[in-house]
Amino acid sequence: MESLNGVHTPPAREPSWLDQALTFLSTIAHWLGQVLVRLVNTVVPALISEDLIDPIGYLALLTIVIVLIGVFEALRKAAYWVVGLGWLLIIVRVVIDKFS
Repeated sequence: MESLNGVHTPPAREPSWLDQALTFLSTIAHWLGQVLVRLVNTVVPALISEDLIDPIGYLALLTIVIVLIGVFEALRKAAYWVVGLGWLLIIVRVVIDKFS
């Protein structure tokens, strides 16, 4: 055990991957909140309090995730259409080859 001013302190532990991931998300959310609050406050000064930086950042981060999920779902649906059309064209090609 280490000693700090005569008081025994437990050894510091290494942050886990979960701690690091949550710290990363918190930092990204804080930066997003700062950017959005600055943008709004340049248009309308002192409209948004500095206390709302983190909540606005987390909401912005969630919004980005939701939009990306929507984009990926649309791409997935488009991929199904392309694959389905590909199979249809292959079947048509086989039938044409069979009867020609």
